[in-house]
Amino acid sequence: MLCLTAMLCGCHQDNDEYMTIAVIRLESNEIQSIERVQAMAHFTNLNTRHITSTSNFNGPEVQVELLRGAYQVLIEGTISYTDRSGARKIGSFRAISDYVELTATEGRSAAKLNIILLE
Repeated sequence: MLCLTAMLCGCHQDNDEYMTIAVIRLESNEIQSIERVQAMAHFTNLNTRHITSTSNFNGPEVQVELLRGAYQVLIEGTISYTDRSGARKIGSFRAISDYVELTATEGRSAAKLNIILLE
């Protein structure tokens, strides 16, 4: 019985953290503050080519649980913002990066993407 217990305890698998919480923050030099983002964010894993999409924005940030790794990120949609002169505006935008490392094992993997206003 003691031998069986030792064998079962010695053969457990280590639980590696394969997932991360990815947080992408949108930024722009032309924008003073972002009130609302209505967009789709597409995360393409560069190793597996698996695409994960979400529209769950909280202000200028989007958060999603992903397999840790390198990603291409594409975000497109509309944005409500205040520009540097204080004028409130609504417009279409795109934010893209061909390579973002989202690899944190504890906490969150954070990255910033620059907004390209499409006016």
